[in-house]
Amino acid sequence: MLKQYITHKLKNLTVEELLYYSKMYNISISRREAEKIVKELRRNKEDPFEKQGRKKMLKKLSEITSAETAHSVDVLLHKIAKQYGLEEWLH
Repeated sequence: MLKQYITHKLKNLTVEELLYYSKMYNISISRREAEKIVKELRRNKEDPFEKQGRKKMLKKLSEITSAETAHSVDVLLHKIAKQYGLEEWLH
C-alpha cells in the first residue's frame, strides 16, 4: 500500500516539490531540468523500487537531462527513502 502511494506521489510530483527536495538535500537541479524530470516521471511505467526499473528510469532521465542529473535524482530518491526509513525498499 505504501509503495503504491509513493509511486503515485512520484507520478504527481510538481516542479516546485522537486526543487524543494533538491534544495533540502543540497542537490543541484535547475528549474528546466526539474520540468523535464517531472514530465518523464509522469510517463514512467517502471517500478522505482526494483533495481532494473529504477535503472531504466534513470537511463531515460540521463537521456533527457544529463548523467549527472540522473545520478542526482537517484541520490535524492535514496535520501528521501532514508528520511522515511524506507531505504531497504530501494534494492
